[in-house]
Order: sequence, then structure tokens, then C-alpha cells
Amino acid sequence: MNELPRRFDTWIRIVFVAFTILLSLILLFTACSETTPTTGPQESKSVNNQEKDVNPKEETPAASPAAVSNNTIDVNGISRMYLTYMPESASDSMPVIIQFHGGAGTAQDAYFTSNFDATADAEGILMVYPQAETSTGSVWNTIHSSEGNKVSSDDFGFIEAIISRLSEDSRIDTSRIYVAGYSNGAAMAYQIACHLNDQIAGFAVMSGNFPLEADYPCNITHETGGLIFNGTDDDTRPLEGIPGYAIPVREGAEWWADQNNSISEQTIQEGNIERTTFVTLSGTEIQLFIIDGGGHVWFDFNVDGMPINNFIWEFLSQYQTS
Repeated sequence: MNELPRRFDTWIRIVFVAFTILLSLILLFTACSETTPTTGPQESKSVNNQEKDVNPKEETPAASPAAVSNNTIDVNGISRMYLTYMPESASDSMPVIIQFHGGAGTAQDAYFTSNFDATADAEGILMVYPQAETSTGSVWNTIHSSEGNKVSSDDFGFIEAIISRLSEDSRIDTSRIYVAGYSNGAAMAYQIACHLNDQIAGFAVMSGNFPLEADYPCNITHETGGLIFNGTDDDTRPLEGIPGYAIPVREGAEWWADQNNSISEQTIQEGNIERTTFVTLSGTEIQLFIIDGGGHVWFDFNVDGMPINNFIWEFLSQYQTS
């Protein structure tokens, strides 16, 4: 009478043991098939546009054409680098545009982003692309004060050294040296036009702010033509300026107009572009372009029926230092 229950109990134990073994094998197989976790945090793939402001409209190619030369110059015992583009139509009286790249960018970025080759070739312009110090993050040192300054490189001395070297070349017209720049490079162009004003005939700046320093005043020696382009949707270099560092964009344009002793101001609306022109008695202009919806870019649109680089050169070429 007790034989059947004992057999049933034995079968229950066998099934339980088999199920336990099977479950263990399943868990072991699952654990072995999982990806081994990393031992540290993953590197972020995003780029903080506040720090790296290379123009997002294009990816810089890996190499520059043969017409671009790599140059070095000693500045206070430090070797600094800059690129030059020699135009196809080089003459014995070449004007120069010194073009500054954005923060954390490169001289090569500036070359490809501004895309000035065709204009330089047609007009015989020597293009110069300085490289900010890579050891400090390829950011231009745009102010003189050391207080709160993130970098200590002597970039004003660097540009002075480049201009001095250029002046040794008899083919260079030193009365027609201009500066241009994007973002952090625009701030550098503003400051070079301001503090080396006797050597700079005019400027063109894109998506940048003017870090005007009350404690380090500029010595403006001549009326200076300037083009200023900013977008309303630029959060990196906003129209309102950057408190403690740079003044508002419109205030910067007015400052240059005041230095030139401008006698008139006119604002017109052209589509999504607000264009304000300040003019002196002799005709020197500061032109401010506010692009509605414009972001943090090197702008590329037609002005007065011309591609923007042609317009920039037609404007700058009116001016010289002597």
C-alpha cells in the first residue's frame, strides 16, 4: 500500500534536481554571452560649440593644395606656424588678408571655410592663415589682461612678427594689409585692427564679438573700414555680447563708427538681413549685417549681387593705411 507514494516521491525529487541543473546551465550560458562592461567612462562624441567653434557648414579636408605653404616664425623663443596662399596672379604690389580661424580650430580650417582662393587668384591677394597655439587648445589670446584669461600666448606679438616679415618682401603692399576672422578668430581680427591700427587698413568679421578693453585703449591712427556679420540665433557669440569679455555687437559697430568720426547712419532691411551703414565725410564705411535666423557660421550669401568673398574684397580694397 505504501509502495506507490514512495515511487511518486522519488520521481518528484528526480524532476526537481533535473530542473535545477537545467536552470543553472541556462543562467551560465546567458552570463557568458553578455558583453564585458568597460572599466571606465566612455568618451563623449559631442563637441561643445562654446569651446570648439570651427564652422559647422563643412568638414575640413585632410590636405591643403600645393599653393598653400607652411611657414614658421620665432616669437619670444617659441616657434609659431602660419599658412600662406600665393595667388596665381601674384604681382609686385600684393595686398594681404590675414584670416583667423575659430577657437579650437586650425589654420587649415580657416583656409577651407572662408574659401577665398578664387577671389585671391582673381585679385592677386596673398592670403595668410595664422595658427593659434595648439598647446593651449588652439584658442586666440584676444585680451591683454591676465586676469581671468584662459591663455597666455603672445598672439599680438605673433601677428606683429608676421607683418614685420611680410614687410621684408618687396612684392607686398604694406599699406593694404587687412584682417578677417570667424568667432574667436573674429575677436582676434577686431583686436588686431584696433591695437595694430597703424598697420591694418580694414577688417571683416563673422559671428564674433569685440572684446574692447577699457584698461588697454587702442590708438586709432586712421579711418578704418569694417564689415561685421552676426546672426540673431548665434548662442555662442550672441548679439548681446559676453558680459565681462565682449561688448554687444551693435555697440561694437557704433564704437568703430565713432572712431572714424562718421557723420551718417542708415539702416535698410533686405529680406532677413538688417544692414546698417555708417559713413564718414571722406566715405569710409562700417557696415553691420544682422542676419535674422543666422547661426554661428561663416556666412555665405550674395551681397549687392556678388558672392560674399567678392563683396568683402571689393569693400576692403577701397582702404589703405597711407
